[in-house]
Amino acid sequence: MQMQEVKWVQQQHEKRRLKRDVFSGGYPASFADDFSSLFSSATRSGQVYPDPLYKEEWYLNGGAKDGYDMNVRPAWSKGYTGKGVVVSILDDGIQTNHPDLAENYDPAASTDINDNDDDPMPRDNGDNKHGTRCAGEVAAVAYNSFCGIGVAYNASIGGVRMLDGSVNDAVEARALSLNPDHIDIYSASWGPEDDGKTVDGPGPLARRAFINGVTTGRKGKGSIFVWASGNGGRHTDSCNCDGYTNSIFTLSISSATQGGYKPWYLEECSSTLATTYSSGTPGHDKSIATVDMDGKLRPDHICTVEHTGTSASAPLASGLCALALEANPELTWRDMQHIVVMTSNPEPLMKEAGWITNGVNRKVSHKFGYGLMDGGAMVSLAEQWTSVPPQHICKSQEVREDRQIDQSYGSILTTAVDASGCTGTVNEVKFVEHVQCKISLRFFPRGNLRIVLTSPSGTPSTLLMERPRDVVSSNFDDWPFLSVHYWGENPTGRWTLHIINAGNRHVNQPGILRKWQLIFYGTVSNPVRLRRPGHQISFPSSAPASLNPIFQGSQDFFSGAFRHLPNIFTAAGSEAKATKVAIDGVNSNINELSDNGCHESCSTCAGPGQDSCLSCAPGLLYVTDLGLCLQRCPDGYFEDISKNACIGCQGNCASCPEGPNICSSCDHHLILHNNTCITSCPEMTYETDDSMCESCHESCETCTRGGESDCVTCPGGIEAGGDGYCPPNCPSECSVCDKDGKCLACKTGTLVNEETGLCPTTCKPGLYYVDIGWCRPCASHCAACVGGREDECVICEKGYLLSHGVCLSSCPEDTYVSPTGCSKCHHFCTSCSGEGPYACTSCAVGRYLDAAEKVCMPCQPCNSTNKYQCCHCDPETGKCHIPSGKRRMAAGAARMVAMESTIQEAVVQPEPPRFGHVTMGAVLACASTLVLFAVVFLILQKRSKSAERLRGYTKVPVREMRFTPLPEIQRHSRILFREDDSDEDEIVLATNS
Repeated sequence: MQMQEVKWVQQQHEKRRLKRDVFSGGYPASFADDFSSLFSSATRSGQVYPDPLYKEEWYLNGGAKDGYDMNVRPAWSKGYTGKGVVVSILDDGIQTNHPDLAENYDPAASTDINDNDDDPMPRDNGDNKHGTRCAGEVAAVAYNSFCGIGVAYNASIGGVRMLDGSVNDAVEARALSLNPDHIDIYSASWGPEDDGKTVDGPGPLARRAFINGVTTGRKGKGSIFVWASGNGGRHTDSCNCDGYTNSIFTLSISSATQGGYKPWYLEECSSTLATTYSSGTPGHDKSIATVDMDGKLRPDHICTVEHTGTSASAPLASGLCALALEANPELTWRDMQHIVVMTSNPEPLMKEAGWITNGVNRKVSHKFGYGLMDGGAMVSLAEQWTSVPPQHICKSQEVREDRQIDQSYGSILTTAVDASGCTGTVNEVKFVEHVQCKISLRFFPRGNLRIVLTSPSGTPSTLLMERPRDVVSSNFDDWPFLSVHYWGENPTGRWTLHIINAGNRHVNQPGILRKWQLIFYGTVSNPVRLRRPGHQISFPSSAPASLNPIFQGSQDFFSGAFRHLPNIFTAAGSEAKATKVAIDGVNSNINELSDNGCHESCSTCAGPGQDSCLSCAPGLLYVTDLGLCLQRCPDGYFEDISKNACIGCQGNCASCPEGPNICSSCDHHLILHNNTCITSCPEMTYETDDSMCESCHESCETCTRGGESDCVTCPGGIEAGGDGYCPPNCPSECSVCDKDGKCLACKTGTLVNEETGLCPTTCKPGLYYVDIGWCRPCASHCAACVGGREDECVICEKGYLLSHGVCLSSCPEDTYVSPTGCSKCHHFCTSCSGEGPYACTSCAVGRYLDAAEKVCMPCQPCNSTNKYQCCHCDPETGKCHIPSGKRRMAAGAARMVAMESTIQEAVVQPEPPRFGHVTMGAVLACASTLVLFAVVFLILQKRSKSAERLRGYTKVPVREMRFTPLPEIQRHSRILFREDDSDEDEIVLATNS
């Protein structure tokens, strides 16, 4: 790949993503020991479904308080069981061979991102049951002898294994965009940490996957994303701080207990759309029954009745959506949200406080959204539903005024904006679906804040509740708080924002509201356009679904099957005439834009889909990298008016109104610097309260603010003084100076010289310098050293001697005391009194000590000719001596002596008195003729011998030297030239002096 082909690169970082169950464990052994007995019991009790755990699925068979449940039996009675609908569980994988899932398993809806293959089978280690359990809630097979049944028990079920490994933005995007034309519903029961202090959401790749999914998934009808709202209730967390549930693209699903109350793990927020049943208080409320992961497929381990948390709620909602999709496969992603809002029932949950009535007379709650999802009502409404008009996006003016948030407890900052609903423009909104409030503020601690938005209709919605654990961070930077509480209201009028310091944490200083803005998502015309009740629909149809007769709503319809929807919407404005609302909000005949076969938003196209546009219809903008035509550019795009196009901002930009390469704001947690988004400010700059980089004072290297007294470090890595100043001339050896340049601490760890105010250039005695700029203590008894080990001393304390870098109280035997410590004896000596070969006091093996010269001489082997000049070893003492000279030497074993003697035979040997043998030869040869001459000669020679002995050995003339025979020399030739024998020749052949 050429570098010019790469348009965007980003380093991926691991994200912490948690499964949203609250505890784990299989059902009690006493309950599941014998499947056959369970099966028989269910049959005798007259249950419709013989599956052994069906009777434990209280949320499907009227087992909740007052006989409520998810009301799926009316849908089943109509024949809707999810057939033809594909659901994928984004989690830790699913057990594909589970006997209660295998029949419905769909490999095309599955993959393994963690191991990069197509098999989503989890690791069987006890920690990866979550995805399998969720899959069983959706599509466990009915009418068998395993576990229970799924809500949509004939749906196709797949799984994405993504949580059993490192999770990052690319992993999430890959999961969210898997096979979007095949998968209808993506169910996710995970998210950022529910710890009460995290504010986190999808990265740029995952956000793009959401946008692609809703615009192009399901062949243009839009993928349906169902999300668990979170389990941070015990930490007083808010699901509006979770960017996945706080998204317009997801159906955020909360939980209710069997008794119809808020469970202890529930998070309250304004983005929750609806609720399903789940676990409650252990021992008091039942949990969810479903399949369980077991690699060995043991009958007593493949089911559970203890699936818990909002993790269990989202799959139930996915199953209900699958039933609605089977009833009407043409439903778009927004149609599904409308149907959920209109059919959810608040009545089973009214025992819990906190319900309000919004501007269109519909009850809504921060705990439960619009109420308990209703399977029967959903399929009935889906059967008669006509797709909603195109979505319009209207933005209010941005309020940019630094407003102080008082630090006193209970203080309230109130600000307002007058919204027009973009009246008279192509972005006009009259019927609200979602409202986003983008806020940038600074307040510490952030968790003290409560933020409430009130609509022109008087509907208050709490965008953020106080989070007592959120005590570390202080910023919200363009965080888009979402509320679904205004569904159906008209946005025109005054919207009021209240920011309240409602927490108990102490606040040291006021905060600041930097800016805020409202974004309205909705339609210009009434979205409710129903077909006549009882009209039969056939899917797929050659004619558009909107050509079927449209039902004009009546009060009977809303007060009958949908009795809890009084006056929310009417069918006013809808007529039986076949019309279709174009994206610009203007009604046009259905056939006007269909002549060329393109989607209505396209002028020219490469295919019939919404994402196949090559150019756009008038008034629309072309999204270059998506092939879409929209009224307004999505977030993260630059609107190029000259080209009527939306061009993607450079990586990590949240907005770029001046150009695709000129960022004006960044993704959450990133910093804007020189129109680029970065993770941290460069040197000589600091991060401002509004996540930008400003220059430090010129005297600072790093700083906390821009003032002269805000330095952290000074040029050269020197720490600033306690007052934050960098001195102008701090000596290089100092680590800290005061503002006058006086040294306060030294890099070497030495003490500052009080007289000069400077640091010593070397470490004080007993310390050594390390590379991090400090002095460290030497080993014991070292006065100076080069390192901290025992053998790295260079000077010893008084009374100790240095030997090979170690300080000792006395020198070892093979050393002698020298001015520098303990020095090694000559290699001929085993002990000595000084330097060189003439100071030996004992000798190495194979040598004897010449007592006069203090030198160790080599031994000769004894034979008949030199028995008085060879070494003899004393067997008792182990000493060797020369009988003639009473010389002794230390020796090892006799074998070693013999070996050394043999080696030394190759070297020139000292002679006995040089004329002894010559005289004997002369006597034998000349006795008969020169007797008198010989006697005189011998007398003279004896006198000469005595004189020579007094002076020591004499260098023997070469002509008189005795050599070892040639074969012996050849045999030991390798030993003759050893380096450690070089001194021996000098000693043996020393001249008289």
